[in-house]
Amino acid sequence: MSAAGPLRAAAAEKAQDARTPARQVFLSLAEELEHARILGLRVETAICAIAVRTSIDSGIVSELQQLDAVLQRIAALRDFAAEVSRQCGEEQRVPTASALARVTLGEVRARLAGGAVDDDPDEAWEML
Repeated sequence: MSAAGPLRAAAAEKAQDARTPARQVFLSLAEELEHARILGLRVETAICAIAVRTSIDSGIVSELQQLDAVLQRIAALRDFAAEVSRQCGEEQRVPTASALARVTLGEVRARLAGGAVDDDPDEAWEML
């Protein structure tokens, strides 16, 4: 076995034990929720524009209220996470490696881990 094997294992174990300030965890979560809300607003706007231009059944259009309710919930969760972030002291730290490992979307995982991701939605989506 090479020396790199135990070193790699030790580095992986250290990463698992790394603790992130709780303040940063909640702030990153609040920012990600805002990102999701903004994407949802764009979808809502697009659906409304389609509904105005076509003769979509008003019952279907009223279902947009459900999307609005989801967006309001996301905003409420964003505000909650941001406030918890403000209330956390610098000394409060939490392990995040196993939680981040559960996030399957790479860009979301990177942002939650504190990494910068260039994710301009105008460039990330293919327009049909």
